[in-house]
Amino acid sequence: MQIVTSHMNTDFDALASMVACTCLYPGTRGVVPSHVTAGVRAFLSIHQDLLRIVPRKGFDLETVSSLIVVDTNNWNRLDRMQPLKDRQNFEIICWDHHMSGTNIISGVEHREEVGATITLLLEEMERQQTPFTPMQATLFLLGIYDDTGCLTFSSATPRDARMTAFLLENGADLNIVSSFLSNAMDDSHTRVFSDMLAKADVLTLEGVNIGICAIPVQSGLTMLASLVEKYKEFKGLDAVFGIFSTDQNKVMVIGRSNPDAVDVGAVVRALGGGGHPGAGSAVVKEDDLAKITEKITTLIRETGRKSSLVKEIMLHAARFVLRPDQTVAEAGEIMARTRVRALLVCDKDRFLGLIPESAVVRARQNNRLSTPVKGMVKPDVPVVGPGDDIRTAAAHMNLSQEGMLPVLEQGRVAGVLTRGSLVLHMYDM
Repeated sequence: MQIVTSHMNTDFDALASMVACTCLYPGTRGVVPSHVTAGVRAFLSIHQDLLRIVPRKGFDLETVSSLIVVDTNNWNRLDRMQPLKDRQNFEIICWDHHMSGTNIISGVEHREEVGATITLLLEEMERQQTPFTPMQATLFLLGIYDDTGCLTFSSATPRDARMTAFLLENGADLNIVSSFLSNAMDDSHTRVFSDMLAKADVLTLEGVNIGICAIPVQSGLTMLASLVEKYKEFKGLDAVFGIFSTDQNKVMVIGRSNPDAVDVGAVVRALGGGGHPGAGSAVVKEDDLAKITEKITTLIRETGRKSSLVKEIMLHAARFVLRPDQTVAEAGEIMARTRVRALLVCDKDRFLGLIPESAVVRARQNNRLSTPVKGMVKPDVPVVGPGDDIRTAAAHMNLSQEGMLPVLEQGRVAGVLTRGSLVLHMYDM
């Protein structure tokens, strides 16, 4: 098996480069280090099941025959990959844009001084005409923007800018990109933040406090999403919409929300933008700040508090359920066939807990595959009910290590909600 991995405290460039390698090298599996940045963690909580990646925790290196390392070239920065260091007849490929601090001896090395490692991979994907999805294009753009400060850092090169255009031509969504990026405030941001504190209104809707900040800003000011997030945290609000008008007859709308408060994605999609329940943005051609503020307030009342229910998108539980007396080997076979990372263990309809993929891996290593699954049940896992809304489910999914939520009704299994089905609903896919 060929795997690709990157440095601990994985950022968007590292994650994007790993995913690009799974496209460029068919059959390659990404192994994500245990520690990732907050932005990457938020992205993976929604998108992980749509990517060919697995967490490092519980991953067995025994079957690995080839290693690709991206965005670093140093064994000490990897997550427990040292057992591969001295393996005989072992192929190592490196993709990196750092020109110093290297100690990995690789058979093939792609190392050039550009703003982001993903730029190097995208150039090769363009040359080979490697296909990728709009969702992957959005992640790749996050990688470039995160490492180059949206092309404002001195390390940014014309090659990074050209690959940015290439991604925009192939479906990258700037609304989603802006919803996951943040940065520190400079003097211009501080002035805007002060205006937000002085001029914002608070709308209370069904017990939810929503800040609405409508202010003019200078054209070209970036990283406004970070101000909206900081304002929400500073004021202790459930949700905030920043409405920023420029001198170009455009209004930028940026929303942030707790998952169970307001469906930001629904509001900004009604404005032609994009996002998910907790974050989103839109650009509206409008020169009347009061008019667009009134429209957004109406949308919040009509759209933002509406949400689908878990029962509308949950999956039938039958193919995810094991009896307590079935073996761990059977669990592993079902996981491999259905490509899920956990199964429900039920005594008839009564839910006992989950058996995660990591338990199967440990059993295989310890020659305990014939053990009944009832001895390896993980009982304390997040669950939802059929009548819970999608925002509540999204919040619970963030707590799920397996990307799966049992749907329980009076202690009995009514269905299963997977991370994949949740994200497909969020993005109207």
